[in-house]
Amino acid sequence: MSAMPPFPRSGHVRPPVPESPVRHPVGRMRLAAVILRAGVRSQLANRADFAMAIANGVTYQVTVLLFATVIFGRFPSLAGWGVGEVLLISSIRMLGHGLYMLFFGNLGLLPHLLRDGRFDAFRTRPAPVLLQVFTYEAPVNAVGDLVVACASLSVCLSLLDVEWTVGMVAFLLAAVVGALVIELGLNLHIAALVLRFRGSESLFFWLDSVSGTFGNYPLGLFPWVLQGAFTFVLPIAFAGFYPAAWLTGHADTAPFSAALAFAFPAVAAALLWSGLAWWRRGVAFYARNN
Repeated sequence: MSAMPPFPRSGHVRPPVPESPVRHPVGRMRLAAVILRAGVRSQLANRADFAMAIANGVTYQVTVLLFATVIFGRFPSLAGWGVGEVLLISSIRMLGHGLYMLFFGNLGLLPHLLRDGRFDAFRTRPAPVLLQVFTYEAPVNAVGDLVVACASLSVCLSLLDVEWTVGMVAFLLAAVVGALVIELGLNLHIAALVLRFRGSESLFFWLDSVSGTFGNYPLGLFPWVLQGAFTFVLPIAFAGFYPAAWLTGHADTAPFSAALAFAFPAVAAALLWSGLAWWRRGVAFYARNN
């Protein structure tokens, strides 16, 4: 039997091998949607667990708002900000956080995936590893976060004396997206550290705690050291305070510069780009050492 020729004969063109649709952005989105639908159906199979997961999200965010209510019971104004204006800060942050938890919150499960060996299984599949992490399970507790955030925003809008033009509504929506991307970028940096140093998983809880504790209030309440830290080191002030400062007319009194009220898109983009780069390096490091 004669061996097959190494090259195709003249006049014969070998058909191109179709690329996997998972490599295309649209294919990735479809795959993510299919996996999330399956995850939601599995969660709905046990309605008690589904309800408890939503209740957990509601309980945590309500606790944050109750603390703010106690503070305003003692101090009607915080650093010159009224109740509705401070609620706008927390509403932007909580909406961004709820959307982050809905689409990307499984990133916080990375230590669990590493311990159970599931992360290694992700690396052997044709789908992107990060996409598999994001769609590992349906984060139904994010529904509770979003419910409380939407309720907070509705109360906030009823208290604010602001004429909402189309431009201001667009700015508000952009601020929520910015808060989402900022939280994603920061957590990607932590996830990259977790892939390198196994004892660093507590940073996920630390970031959530710091954002929930300090990210809901005007920056002027804090000492200048924390103002600089939350602006230039851990920029959680761009996930609520600076956009809300422009929407409520407080941009001129914001620390450092009024122009920072418009810097959140650049900060979000830089954090996302840097976070993805750190993630790729963390996965490469993990592959070399495991």
